[in-house]
Amino acid sequence: MDAAYPPPVERGDTVAVIAPSHAAPRGALSRGIGRLRSFDLDVEVFDTATRTTDWLRANPGARAEDVHRAFEREDIRGIIAAFGGNDQLRMLPHLDPERVRENPTRFFGASDNTHLHLFLDDLGIVSFYGAQLFPDLVADPRMRPSTRGWVERALFETPFGPLSPAEGWTDEYYDIESDMPRTWFDGEGWHWHNADERTFTAPVIGGCLAMLESQLLTDTPYFTRQTCEGRILAVETSGETPEAAVVERFLMALGERGILDACEALVVGKPETPGAGEREEYRRRQRRTVAATVDEYEPDLPVVFDLDFGHAAPDLPLPLGAPMTVDTGAREIRFTRS
Repeated sequence: MDAAYPPPVERGDTVAVIAPSHAAPRGALSRGIGRLRSFDLDVEVFDTATRTTDWLRANPGARAEDVHRAFEREDIRGIIAAFGGNDQLRMLPHLDPERVRENPTRFFGASDNTHLHLFLDDLGIVSFYGAQLFPDLVADPRMRPSTRGWVERALFETPFGPLSPAEGWTDEYYDIESDMPRTWFDGEGWHWHNADERTFTAPVIGGCLAMLESQLLTDTPYFTRQTCEGRILAVETSGETPEAAVVERFLMALGERGILDACEALVVGKPETPGAGEREEYRRRQRRTVAATVDEYEPDLPVVFDLDFGHAAPDLPLPLGAPMTVDTGAREIRFTRS
């Protein structure tokens, strides 16, 4: 179905912080609350956001219940995931679509929250991949202007509008306990493959490669050829920094299942890398692997690399389910209403 943006948040509204996956690191919750309040928002911390990761892993039903409560309450105008993880797949069977469908609300999260994004996409609700509490909102001693601007647009505007590459980026892990500034690198813009003067407008689907792969392995109804038909697929790799062979196998599976054939275009997030000394080669190797595997199955499929969403920073809150226009001739990307 066609997805719709939930109503934008307004200054003075209340947003909920929940933990549908793992607990945020110590100190992240209080700083995140402060940064959300800096947007002139009230913040309500739901029960799961106060729990430990061990407790959350043992109680997937309780995590689902916090999701239900956050969406059902009409006074909650935005929902922020505390953190990612690797356990949310077990929460999905506990979710009741009818309890979520009736009050569409802007949800923000990344990584393991891919599963919840796909669930919301199935209900026709646009959700935002990014702007979760840790690390996106709390990283660095001060929130960077690019992050703040993108979060403001995702909270308060519809549609999201044109995208542009970030001027600077980093993939260094943020340690909130030391609160040391990270090293930032000059942005290089996007890299384009199979860009031959075509323009596509289609809704976006996707998320973290590792979570999309687990969707394929468990054969859920949320990530299939049918759900990707006529869509733009967005994929980013996690802090596990998978080797090129892992990325190749994933794309091969998409090719064999007909998912690449079903898609209009592929956009790839700037990857987190193994670190100094390997950073540039890792990124080049990933681009080569993706391009070669795509060309084996769909040689006309446009691919855009190094969009600013995912595990590197700054992290654009990508509106999944919303129509994205990819103009390969003008090398432009924007979000529109239709």
